[in-house]
Formats: sequence, C-alpha cells, structure tokens
Amino acid sequence: MSPRFSLIVLSYQSGAYLERCIEALLAQTTDDFEILLVDNASSDGAPEVVVSKFPQVRLIKNGGNLGFAAGNNAAVHHARGEWLGFINPDVFVHAHWLGEMTQAIFDYPHTHIFTSLQLDPQDQSVLDGAGDGMSFFGFPFRMGYRAARPAHIPVSEVFSPCGAAFVIKRSLFEGLGGFYERFFMYCEDADLGYRARLRRERTLLIPQARVDHVGSATLGARSDFALYHGYRNRLWLFVKNTPSPILWLMLVPHLLFSLSGALKDVLKGRGPVVGRALREAVLGLGAVMRDRHQLQSTRLLRSTDLLSQFSWDLRLILRRGLDLRSPK
Repeated sequence: MSPRFSLIVLSYQSGAYLERCIEALLAQTTDDFEILLVDNASSDGAPEVVVSKFPQVRLIKNGGNLGFAAGNNAAVHHARGEWLGFINPDVFVHAHWLGEMTQAIFDYPHTHIFTSLQLDPQDQSVLDGAGDGMSFFGFPFRMGYRAARPAHIPVSEVFSPCGAAFVIKRSLFEGLGGFYERFFMYCEDADLGYRARLRRERTLLIPQARVDHVGSATLGARSDFALYHGYRNRLWLFVKNTPSPILWLMLVPHLLFSLSGALKDVLKGRGPVVGRALREAVLGLGAVMRDRHQLQSTRLLRSTDLLSQFSWDLRLILRRGLDLRSPK
C-alpha cells in the first residue's frame, strides 16, 4: 500500500543539519509517510551517512546540482504518496507537524496547499516566517520574518507557501507543472503559489504545524548567489504570473522598488552581481513571455479578484509583517 505522504528533502552540501532534519521527520506521531532524500551531487558525504543510519530513507542521487526547482521535480517522479511534503534540510519539524497537516487536510477538504509556522531554532518566541505574502508592486515577502511570535495565530489564508516546509496535493502539483525550472533557486515557492491562485486554489497557514528553520544554512542569505537569483527571479515571477491589465498598472512601482534596491546594493559594492542579474533577467524575458502566454491562457481567476489578494500596506510589507486572511 502506498503511503499518504511523500516527504521530500533536497540536499546539497547540507552537512550536519541533514541528519537532524531526517531524525525529526522520523519522530512524527503519525507514520503514514515515506521519506525521499534527494541529493544534488553533494561532496560532503552527508546523504550517505544519513541512509546508512536510517535505511528506511530512500536516497535518490541526481547527476548534478539541478537546483531547488528541477531537483525537487525530479524527486516527485519517485514519490508514491497522494500528498507531497517539501522540507528544506535546515528545517526541523516538531513532533506533531505531520499530524497537524493531516488534520488540516480533513478540516479543509477543498484546500490543497498547507504551509507551516516557522520558528527561530534559537528562540521559539521569534518567528522565522508564517507563509509568504505578495506586495502590490509584485515582490513576494516572507511574512513575520524575525517578528515576535504572537500569543495566538489562527488558521489563515496566505498568498503562497514558504518552500522551507509545506505540503501540496500531488495532483495539483503535477497539474501546475511542478516548480518553475528556469528559476533554479529562489522564488519557486511564491511562483508555485501564484500559479495555484490563478487556478482558484489557495494556501492555508496551519499555525500548529510548527517547524524550526535555520535559514540560508547552505548558501547564505546575502551571498552573491542569493542576490543574483533574487533580482533575476523576482522580475520573471512578476512578468510571467501577473495578468493584464494589473501587470501594466504595477510595472512602474515594481521597477522603482527594484531599482531602489539595486542602487543600495551598488553602493555597498555589489554592483557587478546586480548588473549581471538585471541584464540576464532582461535577456531571458523572451522565454518567460512565452511561458506567460501559456499560463495566462489557462487562468481561471479574474484580474479583479486577484487585486484583493495582494498586500497593500507598505509599512507592513517593509517590515515583513503578518497579512493573514480569515479562511472563507
């Protein structure tokens, strides 16, 4: 009999975090799952150590570093579950995490994406994130990042899941075409959630499904790699997913915020990385526009309905506040 959940952990030079991540998954209070450890050609030996210690974990080796999007997509071909869980190797799920997700699936049978409440591993009173929001100028942002953890957070609708730890029904994931592989890394979660919204799907934050998230453990939050993919992928995300006429209404504020951020990074000496990212973002727009045409031709959500799902409070956006909506 196939398990209900396929929990996918993608590793690349994940080191000591990986074993702790797998241990936490194996300590769940429910056991209707399989674990797929998918490795993007690491050289640190950590995946081999993990499967030797935990033989019930299935190791899948990709032939190279495929990135987050293609690496996870490749793993799905080996999965047997009805639901997919994507967990970063620097995430340590709490013991009742999968049980809470299972209950949410039962409580909200018409919802097919559920995201976790992320906590700081060093201080459980501090949030690492509570799902992703989408600003009115087309920038995704992790809600609640580094904010004090409120005493009570209800089950809430958010714009998209955070890729650190979320579950999605397999049929929906495959129907959406999986993660967008042009991104390689960064913005894949926001992109997946955005495309789901255009199909009239939603994402719910399940606050009792808690995880500890180290964050940027492998690559660094402000590394050149992260900076490059952040600038490039944000533009592609915005152009591909935002329907007309909203795209044209939001274009000027989107470019203003992009150029403002770019100027700050240039003044910090990051000009070559920013310049390369923006140049390649523009050069890649032809392929992205072709993908946009296909995506928008199958869109079910009206543009006017999408407007209400953006975050409009600039102060909240800049501080990465919580813009949580009551599930209808």
